[in-house]
Amino acid sequence: MGSCATYGGIPAAAPNPTDSVGVMDVVKGKPLINIPACPANPSNMVGVILHYVLTGTIPELDSLLRPKFAFGYRIHDNCERRAHFDAGEYVEEFGDEGAKNNFCLYKVGCKGPMTFNNCSIIRYNEGVNWPIGVGRGCIGCSEPDFWDKYAYERPMANANIKAPTGGVEKTVDEFGLGLLTVAGIGIGIHAAASAAAGKREDGGEY
Repeated sequence: MGSCATYGGIPAAAPNPTDSVGVMDVVKGKPLINIPACPANPSNMVGVILHYVLTGTIPELDSLLRPKFAFGYRIHDNCERRAHFDAGEYVEEFGDEGAKNNFCLYKVGCKGPMTFNNCSIIRYNEGVNWPIGVGRGCIGCSEPDFWDKYAYERPMANANIKAPTGGVEKTVDEFGLGLLTVAGIGIGIHAAASAAAGKREDGGEY
């Protein structure tokens, strides 16, 4: 329970003088379920226990032994600010107009696009709020080595680490340009198809 137990957490961050590791690196050959995050959400622990009590089985786990019902999708996919990401509306620096309007926090370091957790759905403190809800980007605390890889206030595009999900490890501008390019190609194909259909209806060649 928690990122320290799961991966070694902050104690395992470089240079890791105590050689801290997660429980799964020590306990071998035994059933193990990881519920990371810092702090771990008690709802996820209760969910695992209830699943076992009601079914007699453990829930389906991912490759890191995390229950998929909680860690099977990205924070980014269910984020309350996702529409601003799609619209290209970002906080450029804390306290600016974008921050006041709850724009996407990717440019100031949010790691939601490469973090798997359900924080954006169940939240914390009895569902009251979560980091992004108070204007602080996700630091990926449910991912391995999060303190070394993710815990800084700049986008992944400025780090020499490839995000596991693809796409948004590019700069936001490159990502947006890619979307515009794809849209432009689609519009061009649609226009060509419409012109061809019009010529067929007129009996012309195409």
